Amino acid sequence: MTTPEPAVRLRAYGGLRMWRDGVEVDIGPPRQRVLLAALLAARGGVVGITELVELIWGAEPSQSAVNQLHRLVGQVRRLFEPNLPSRTTGHWVNPAGEGYRLTISQDISDISGPLSLDTVQEPPFAGLDPEVLEHPLFVALAQERIQIAVDAADDPGALSGVQRIAASAPLHEPLQARLIRLLVLSGRRAEALALFDEVRHRLADELGADPGVELRAAHHLALKEDRPVQLPRRVAGFVPRHDLTSALDAQANGAAIVVLSGMGGVGKTAVAVDWAHRLAPRFPDGQLYLNLRGFDPSGRLVDPVDALNTLLESVGVSLASLGGTGLDARAARFRSALADRKMIVLLDNARDSEQVRPLLPGVPGCLVVVTSRNRLTGLVAREGARPVHVNRLGDKAASELLAKRIGSARLAAEPAASQDLVRFCAGLPLALAIAAAHAAVRPELRLSEFVEELELDALSTGESGDDVRSAFSWSYEALSPAAARLFRLLAVHPGPEISIASAASIAGAGPKARSLLAELSAANMLTEADGRRYTMHDLLHAYADELLESSGERLEAEKRLVEHYVRSIRHSYLMFGRPQVTYLGPPSAGMTIERPADFAAALEWYLREKVTLRAVIDLALLRRWHREAIEMVLDLRAARGAVVEPPADSAEQSERALKAAQSLGEPVLEAGMLRESSIGLHSTDPRRFRSRLERALELYESIDDLAGQAMVWRNMAWSTTAEPSERLMYAKRAVDTAELCGEPSVLVFALAALGSELQDQGDLASAADAALEAHELAVQADVLDMSAQTAVKLAEIKLALGDHPAAVRYASTALDLAPPAEVFTPFQASAILAEATLALGDTARASAVVSGFRQAAAQHSHIYRVVWGDDEVDAVISRVEACASAMH
Repeated sequence: MTTPEPAVRLRAYGGLRMWRDGVEVDIGPPRQRVLLAALLAARGGVVGITELVELIWGAEPSQSAVNQLHRLVGQVRRLFEPNLPSRTTGHWVNPAGEGYRLTISQDISDISGPLSLDTVQEPPFAGLDPEVLEHPLFVALAQERIQIAVDAADDPGALSGVQRIAASAPLHEPLQARLIRLLVLSGRRAEALALFDEVRHRLADELGADPGVELRAAHHLALKEDRPVQLPRRVAGFVPRHDLTSALDAQANGAAIVVLSGMGGVGKTAVAVDWAHRLAPRFPDGQLYLNLRGFDPSGRLVDPVDALNTLLESVGVSLASLGGTGLDARAARFRSALADRKMIVLLDNARDSEQVRPLLPGVPGCLVVVTSRNRLTGLVAREGARPVHVNRLGDKAASELLAKRIGSARLAAEPAASQDLVRFCAGLPLALAIAAAHAAVRPELRLSEFVEELELDALSTGESGDDVRSAFSWSYEALSPAAARLFRLLAVHPGPEISIASAASIAGAGPKARSLLAELSAANMLTEADGRRYTMHDLLHAYADELLESSGERLEAEKRLVEHYVRSIRHSYLMFGRPQVTYLGPPSAGMTIERPADFAAALEWYLREKVTLRAVIDLALLRRWHREAIEMVLDLRAARGAVVEPPADSAEQSERALKAAQSLGEPVLEAGMLRESSIGLHSTDPRRFRSRLERALELYESIDDLAGQAMVWRNMAWSTTAEPSERLMYAKRAVDTAELCGEPSVLVFALAALGSELQDQGDLASAADAALEAHELAVQADVLDMSAQTAVKLAEIKLALGDHPAAVRYASTALDLAPPAEVFTPFQASAILAEATLALGDTARASAVVSGFRQAAAQHSHIYRVVWGDDEVDAVISRVEACASAMH
């Protein structure tokens, strides 16, 4: 009886590895690895002896190379069959003609079976000598990997995988073109444009070539996408309401503002979205959409300032350019941004005229569509808005909606029950959709039985003839107990979107939360936003809130909500490479923390959760959970600084958190809030700026917190009223204290402050030493935002010292390290790079840099002027233009 072969697995992608009987095998020295890799790469084909000798020993092998090869073959055979006798071929590596063949089946190696984008994320045979990988066997695999990425690049979900492979093939134009298109499809147009410029420069520098047709076409697509297209999708099963659309079409002729009003759940948003989609071709500059949350059960309607921030960012205006300006200035900036555009602006779920008025364009050309439960008579009277009232569906339209959801045959089979169902839902599209969802998943149930169940526990909205609560109640009672509990608890979530992780934490549901959310979505109790987040209609939110109030579960759910965001914010904060201010201890059972994978993901998470985070901090302050509120405020500083968020946007909340900290009696939290609340004061109120920092320093000294002391001294160096000698003393004190505390990120900030002050005072040699130390430490400690900032400061100092090669090196490093959303580093670094490359005689590179600089200056000049002032920005532009003139 023969012994079965041992179970063997081989992996090529990510590096050659081998397992036998579940245990990893040491493949041996480099020559042995090359032999096995070549045989595996051939995928069952024959690799000639001459070819193997050249691969292993190079173009000039020794005379004994063939004999050595035969010995290597024997050693490789014993990797598969350790007990194989000498001079026996075994079952795996067999002679074939003038070479050898590795016999393997598809299930043994990742390289032999079907390949996907996930399989080929890492390069094949990574770690082999680069000269070996230039052999056609391995080149073919690398090209196959690239082609897999090209083929996968039509799916937005493949973005991260395609990016990873594209990074290893920077000159492959088809792949780079597909990646540019994929970035555009994913809404990341700025990154798409930046990638095109990077590829264009690389082609010119390394190949002396211009972008080809496919790359230029992708660039053209990215340029075309410079308009917001934000309208939500049309509602599934939408029934056209011809009486309304006729009225809307009549009102739209010459109208700048149309108001759709009606009761909650009557379908105002669905009508507005459908109408806006039909009119979209008449407004070529795009569509804006914003849910104003005017009737949110939590009472947290969208403040006009926050609404304007969102709208301004949507039309390309950076919040950094607004500084600390208030509502009126933001409204004026929005009117200016829309002055020459033809756009649709859909403002959904408005509370009143005052909420809408600051969001209106100033001149004709744009169509504003507003939906509200109120009639907004003030907007009609003062702004000339055209009113359109949205009534409930008639019986015919309601039946049509049900037929689209559960099938006309089922309705026709029981006409009386069908009419009862229409009557029960009171002509409300939302109630009809919920009832239809339940009927659709219970096809075995007669409609008459279905209606009878619905009427067992009828609830009323308080308006005559409206039975929407009974539809909600029935859907709620049909849920599993766990899903019903989750639905109640989600009433505490204050944000526009609910992530899977936050829902899991609130309910303590762990991995089961995903299936519970899917159950709620299937019952139309939630709406799935993008596969990872959900929204809840405000009527359903109000209903959930009523259920929660009577359940006695509110306080515990709110505690879990706050803990979820305290811990998720902390994880995001740690991605910035900063030290923890406090230690949180072990999480509560069932807590599911949001864990952004890296610095860029942490920024993306913050931007998406920003509205929710502010609301959760408010809740914690309201409940007097002061420690948790303060921890969230302090941990958000890194993200707020990275996106250049104006301090004024969070100043009022920070003041409340400071008062809470002063009542708490914990010096580290009070000192932290004194520093946080002083950020926006150094130029607007220097006296309060200094007094708060002095008090913070006293507190840090009382608890021997050296890191905190160092950061206060660093902040003091910003003082606009201090003498130069004082500022230098503060910066040096910051460095001395930071060195004692042993926290790398604190020392990075302190050294950067010292370098800037020394530069301002003309001591360039010492400034260069401080900046170099700061940069090297930032890179070593993964303080990612400061890695780029210290590199550009070092390049600036080296340029002033006349060390042009060093200036080029550090300016290039700064450009490489700057994340896509950071627009300040490229402006400074490109200006330095232009001057330094020209000084070195590299006019081709200098010309390319000048071109990129001009593009950045044209796009972001208004932001730069707010931050640095006209004189400094004009001086930088003049330097770069002088370089351009010198080249001509």
